[in-house]
Amino acid sequence: MLKKSLIALSVLVLPLTASADWLAGAGYANLSDSEDGDSISLGVVYGSIAYDFAKEGSKFSFMPELRLGTGVSDDKLYGVKIDVKRFTALSVRAQYNYDNGVYLYAMPSYANLDIKTSYDGVSKSDDDWEFGFGGGVGKKINDNINIEASYESYDGTDVLTVGFKYAF
Repeated sequence: MLKKSLIALSVLVLPLTASADWLAGAGYANLSDSEDGDSISLGVVYGSIAYDFAKEGSKFSFMPELRLGTGVSDDKLYGVKIDVKRFTALSVRAQYNYDNGVYLYAMPSYANLDIKTSYDGVSKSDDDWEFGFGGGVGKKINDNINIEASYESYDGTDVLTVGFKYAF
């Protein structure tokens, strides 16, 4: 499924490689879930690539984005260690850009979380694709650098993200 998604994204953006609206970024995401008083919190660092479709003179833009990440902090629940092996998200954001450099966005996403659990020498891996929705706020620091924060929800899992993007 990941290969098909990457191929589709490549076909979409290959004709656009001559433009200067590409963005690369990185960030930290905290994934948390709680149910019946039990909660887990996992940390992920990710890299991203996006393309900004903006009509000249319009405050609205449209941005497909691919994020790939790996776990950096784990958690335990009832003695079971939980690690993130891989985080992948494909999103499409609708963004409104204010004149002062601040922007707001909303985005549906399709994400995959590959988790490894281990207990007493036995481990098991599982991954699942989920649709989610989120939104965020960002600020253009200069023509090339943006900082942003977002919130997403995937079937009860909350994802809080802080990151930056570099336009080239």
